[in-house]
Order: sequence, then C-alpha cells, then structure tokens
Amino acid sequence: MRLRNVALVVASGIAAFLVVGVLATELAAPYVEFSLFVGIPVGLVAGVTTAAVVTLGLGPAAGPGRRRVALSLGTFGVAFLVVLFGAAGGFGTGTVIALVAGVIVGLVAATAAYFWFDSGQANGAVAHGR
Repeated sequence: MRLRNVALVVASGIAAFLVVGVLATELAAPYVEFSLFVGIPVGLVAGVTTAAVVTLGLGPAAGPGRRRVALSLGTFGVAFLVVLFGAAGGFGTGTVIALVAGVIVGLVAATAAYFWFDSGQANGAVAHGR
C-alpha cells in the first residue's frame, strides 16, 4: 500500500473517531453521568470501521465505485483534521467552532472529490489504482 493510501486510511479513521465520539458523548450527556465512557467506544468502532472501508476501497481488487467512496472518505478525513488542528491550534478558536468548521470543510472536500473522480478528470495513479 502506498504512503498516500496509508495517510488516507489513518486520517479517515481518526476523523471518524473524533466526529462520532464527540457526537455520541454530547448526545448521551443528558442521560448518562459519564457520557465520555459511551462516546469513546462508539467513536472507536466508527473509526475502525471507516478505516477498514477505506482500506478495502483503495485495495487492488476495488472497483471504481468503491474507490470513489474510499477517496471521498479519505479526503474528508484529511480536510477535517487540517481544519480542526489549524483552527484550534493555529488560530486559537474554540473547540466547537473548530469541529463545526472541520466538518463543513470536510464535507465540501469529500463531495468535490467524489464528483471529481466521477467526472473523468481523475487521470493517472488515482483513477487507475496505482
């Protein structure tokens, strides 16, 4: 597996862990005393599942449809993490604002990657799975 593919797998897994973990923690907070103990396992399951989907989608036996989804998930992960750490660490914004900005930018990037791959513009290594 190429370094780019490994980076996409890791980024998508970490992003899914953070997004789903924080969402589950916040949704469970009114009902569960220590809601973090609910959010962490749910986030771990989401992160591992997402990383597995991206790994299989970027594998040599994956078809174009699977590759599109895998590249979109990986692109979301990279964009989300860059914005999250850039906004929270570099600009000193609050955590909630950084999370929301990361999700919005990640969704835009994932959508763009999905349609870019479908439009035939993805030539070379990405389109051919090398």
